[in-house]
Amino acid sequence: MKVLELNSIAKEKGCIYYINRYSANAVIEVLKQKITFPISFTIEVTPFGAKTIEIDELPRDIEYPTIPLCKSLKEYITILDRDGTLPQT
Repeated sequence: MKVLELNSIAKEKGCIYYINRYSANAVIEVLKQKITFPISFTIEVTPFGAKTIEIDELPRDIEYPTIPLCKSLKEYITILDRDGTLPQT
């Protein structure tokens, strides 16, 4: 399993400045088959500057274990955040 991309990333408006909510379409590859599904995730900055990423519940029709899928998505989101490619507004 490999995360190919997150496209149509949109930042949702919120009142709390240290919590950013996003929605996107995830494209993954499982056994040479591409699967696209919607996800939403939150990036929260702790008081010490560390960032925690939480992914909302994934669609039930995905035929892949959710724990490794969530881990791969979090790693991919971390790279996008570090590179500054997530929308800021």
